[in-house]
Amino acid sequence: MPEHPDPGTSERPAADGPPTALPTTSRQRRRRLLQLAIPATLTLLAEPILGVVDTAIAGRIGTVELGALGLATSLLAAVTWVFNFLVFGTTSTVARALGRGDREAAGRRVAHAAVVALALGLLAGVVAFVFATPLVRFAGAVEELVEPTAAYLRVRAIGIPFMLLGFVGHGAFRGAGDTRRPLLVVLVANLVNLALNVVLVFGLGWDLVGIASATVVAEVITAAWLAVMATRRLGLDLLGHGLPDRAQVAALAVVSRDLFLRTAGLVGGIAVITAAAARAGADVAAAHQVIWQVYLLLSFLLDGLAVASQTMLSTALGAREPRLVRATVTDALRWAVGVGVVLGVVLLVGQPWFVAVFTGDQAVVALVATAWWLPAVAMPLHSLVFVLDGLLMGAEDYRFIRSWTVAGAVLGAIMAQVGVSLGAGLLWLWISYEVVMLLRGLPLLVRARSDAWLPSDLRIAPAGTGLPEPG
Repeated sequence: MPEHPDPGTSERPAADGPPTALPTTSRQRRRRLLQLAIPATLTLLAEPILGVVDTAIAGRIGTVELGALGLATSLLAAVTWVFNFLVFGTTSTVARALGRGDREAAGRRVAHAAVVALALGLLAGVVAFVFATPLVRFAGAVEELVEPTAAYLRVRAIGIPFMLLGFVGHGAFRGAGDTRRPLLVVLVANLVNLALNVVLVFGLGWDLVGIASATVVAEVITAAWLAVMATRRLGLDLLGHGLPDRAQVAALAVVSRDLFLRTAGLVGGIAVITAAAARAGADVAAAHQVIWQVYLLLSFLLDGLAVASQTMLSTALGAREPRLVRATVTDALRWAVGVGVVLGVVLLVGQPWFVAVFTGDQAVVALVATAWWLPAVAMPLHSLVFVLDGLLMGAEDYRFIRSWTVAGAVLGAIMAQVGVSLGAGLLWLWISYEVVMLLRGLPLLVRARSDAWLPSDLRIAPAGTGLPEPG
């Protein structure tokens, strides 16, 4: 990839603390993308690993406890869906503030986001604690699962405020372009969780309550450690900023609405496609699950790229450098295509080994082979969608992302259900999912190539800038 130097200085002065370096060549941007993406990917992988540890321990206690843990964590996942705007919103606002060298504003935004997170966390925690049993019954749990699930939820409810504060902390570090320190925090928290599980479950016999207590301690450690490091390592002053005003709370509410609808629409569409696989038969459902689990594993790599893209673009926007903004988009999209091609080749070449990990049933293996090639060939599209999502989140273009994600999910879900009703099989289900990705990806790509999402003073025509057009 050729070098594309941008005008201006390579550093922006910060209000308080050291200057914030801006990558001004393609080589620097590539290096910066990897520096952000690799630790972010490992941090994202840490959460499912935590879930695997808890599940393995619950399985050793008993079948009822294992089922109760699965139901409880599914209910708690809704908290993540609803409040993940705290991560994305904080990332963009902090990166923009630091990009223009305003460290005081970055600290104020983190402090205000923390106030909102604490208020929402306390409210959600009280609801989960008081209504744990009714919530479990509403979810349709059989009677023997009700009490252990509710007991687990009541303990985890104590940690919800700290979980949301942790969201803000992760957003602050992503916005500051530091994804390594949060990785260290998450790794230590996971080790603490494991150690406490052994002591509380096997030593003291607390069963599910012990698993929940260990997780809460890990959440407290994560939130407190990130807060301390945000002050000491990032140089952000989190005190003395008062309460967020009505306009700031309203803006967060809009972001929350858009991101919730985006995530709910996507998750709902995927759930409907999975339900269609179950309607098609046991072998189809099993084959679909095998492909889906491999795809989920690879999606963590793509999520890491999305996080890096969001941070870099938000910083460039804050720096008010039009050519740097466009160059950042260009390089991120090129990396998306490149990573997608590599992952697609890995899927095609590694098919026998991937599938063997999940099943030895020859009927399922043969069925997987009929559709495996499609997500492998379409992996560059998937990678583009993830990165475009990150870029437009960096531009705070949440409404546009929401609209096309929901539209794609609805169309794909309808296609899957109608196709199975007409006798279609596994390949059609994955065609339906690719339609979801295509209907997300094309509008986002057109949007990223245009200037519609940019402030008026940053809109420049690609021609004559010396920079290639994104795409």
